[in-house]
Amino acid sequence: MIRNEIDECLEILWHLKENHESNIDNFISHDDLELGSAAIKELENSGYATIKGENIVMTAKGEDAARQIVRRHRLAERLLSDVLGMKPEEIEKGACEFEHILAPELTESICTLLGHPRLCPHGIKIPEGDCCKSKKEVINSAAISLLKAKTMKEYDVAYINTQEESRLQKLFQFNIIPGATVKINQRYPSIVIQCGKTQLAMEEKIAGEIYVWRNGDA
Repeated sequence: MIRNEIDECLEILWHLKENHESNIDNFISHDDLELGSAAIKELENSGYATIKGENIVMTAKGEDAARQIVRRHRLAERLLSDVLGMKPEEIEKGACEFEHILAPELTESICTLLGHPRLCPHGIKIPEGDCCKSKKEVINSAAISLLKAKTMKEYDVAYINTQEESRLQKLFQFNIIPGATVKINQRYPSIVIQCGKTQLAMEEKIAGEIYVWRNGDA
């Protein structure tokens, strides 16, 4: 089996584990690949999985590898959705390609850029990375939270990092979308954002979910 096929097998094993369906029949009959005893044997020989009764179980090595693959895939989905504005049903192919080529350092940078998202666009948990656990900031991150932007200075919206569809739609109604120009007019007693000719008062939490492109001095 080639590397990409092994990655696909590990990703399937992760999905089966999430759904508590890690038996051999579910693995072999999975829709994504035509799998058989040869695939299972390859996973065993590579130290990624073992057979326990009717179940195929990932080893520590296999689980770590699968976690990284799934993490890359789901972060790629968020990148395509949040930054490029693609719909959830449109992002699967691109995410599948990304999961095989993203280097660990780039994966962590993307995660930090997106604000350490917890869920993919489909509402499924994204496995945590070291950057999520330490909550570190990358100094040269291309985007920052609007809360860290300077008052009365214009910034272009990069993406909206929220899992609440209603909140996203409300922001879109006021044209606060990727590419729009916004600025903070005031911070106290409430945050007031201006987008075009519209001014909008909002909670700090919502403003913190709006990410803008860094303007050199921010």
